[in-house]
Amino acid sequence: MRIIYIDVDSLRPDHTSPYGYARKLTPNIQSIADKGVRFDEYHSSDTPCVPSRAGMTTQRFGIATGAIGHQDNDGDLYLTESRSQHADAPFLGFHLASTGGYHTVGMTCFAERHQAYWFHGNFMEFLRPSLSLGIDEDAADVADAAIGWLDRRGKDDKWFLMLNFWDAHRDYQIDRALSDRAAASGPAPEWPDEAAIAGHQDLYGAATARDLHGAYGDPSPTPEITPDAITSRADFEKLINGYDGAISYLDHHIGRILAKVKELGIEQDTAIVFTADHGEAFGEHGIYGEHAYAHPATTRVPLIVHWPGITDRLPEAKRAHDGLFYHLDLGPTLCDLLGLPTPEGWHGRSFAPVLRGEAFDGRDHLILSQGVHTFQRAVRKGDLLYIRTLHPGTYKADPEALYDLAEDPHMTRDLMAAQPERAAPLKAALADWWFRYAGQPTSRPDKMQQNLTRGPVLYSDPQRYLERLESSGRGDLAADYRKRLGGFLKDPHATPAHEKGKPTPM
Repeated sequence: MRIIYIDVDSLRPDHTSPYGYARKLTPNIQSIADKGVRFDEYHSSDTPCVPSRAGMTTQRFGIATGAIGHQDNDGDLYLTESRSQHADAPFLGFHLASTGGYHTVGMTCFAERHQAYWFHGNFMEFLRPSLSLGIDEDAADVADAAIGWLDRRGKDDKWFLMLNFWDAHRDYQIDRALSDRAAASGPAPEWPDEAAIAGHQDLYGAATARDLHGAYGDPSPTPEITPDAITSRADFEKLINGYDGAISYLDHHIGRILAKVKELGIEQDTAIVFTADHGEAFGEHGIYGEHAYAHPATTRVPLIVHWPGITDRLPEAKRAHDGLFYHLDLGPTLCDLLGLPTPEGWHGRSFAPVLRGEAFDGRDHLILSQGVHTFQRAVRKGDLLYIRTLHPGTYKADPEALYDLAEDPHMTRDLMAAQPERAAPLKAALADWWFRYAGQPTSRPDKMQQNLTRGPVLYSDPQRYLERLESSGRGDLAADYRKRLGGFLKDPHATPAHEKGKPTPM
């Protein structure tokens, strides 16, 4: 069997046709789903970019691997004493190559983008498609590189080809015509409506309504595609048109790759795995075009698996599954399907029975982490979502929050104060998980705890953002932010201690 693994940056499932999006802009992704199985509640255990791909590489939670964020050592993996991979938890690509005899190939600039050079350890062969967007790559370049490789090696047996598409990540580097095409294809999502957007003017943080392009009031770098701020539905729709246009662009180039597979006559022996590293918020918690919380807008990603000879024979009723799964569950699933042993140190479990059309329950609950824009851990169990914020970054995030996603899918009503008893089992699950992976004598330090006093400040410095709030006439929000971070922030208006008649701290 040959495997093409397609990994799209920042892709919400509900902006693609297989997941019911009204705008029919992804016919090639739909063609994969037509022969495959769609997973409706598939989540990245650790988000965003580096933590997610570290999880996919190691098949382990970030709390155990050390890769929880992007800043300083937050994106580094813990090494063994011999500086080699863990014997009981090899990298996914390395395991496929060393145990399964697969020729593993990666095509992405991801490692350069985040200096995450451990990612290369997955692959026997690694290609940078281009640097056409600086440290990022255009979908056309990825498709060109993939098609060239398939022409050379596609008819070989037993290969794993990983392709990464960046285009759905802001700032959308597309022609205006693609944005206009998206706008003409149908209405934008109904939420957030004008009332919700008006309420978002009183929230704060990087990539929120009034600080859309970072945390410091920068204008849009692509004014034809994205607005300067989100002050109305028109602004929101402009942003969504850019996002959808970028998705349609990468879908076109995915189609070129699928056409090459068919041209080579290897379609019946080539599995397609379509997924993403993380999703994207568009109004959830007041955030637009960013992946800053441990909430479903960010953690939920698409997963569509076409496995020739298995999924294409399933009846329509077996082509979707709504159980909870981690992206860490994919590695054991591949091993199951390929007849390979699953390493004992991996944290996932196989869901291959779903692909075979067998009855199979998802997980009872998920523990989900965000370590770049905030320090958060969340628990998803049924329709309940509990979020524990260790550090809010630049956001108006309470230490604890609870949402009923069935009644409130956009997470606008925090139930924590009124219904704390509903959170109790989720909090217990989080505590048990933490002690299992970080509370044992052999555990490595939990970097989220270890770096708590520094916080997630790489992209948005809290002190500078406080000044931004004050200088833009949002003194009330600045006061709220200062209260949330306490001594972490300096208060320029505070009376010096020595002027209060107290000794100056030494």
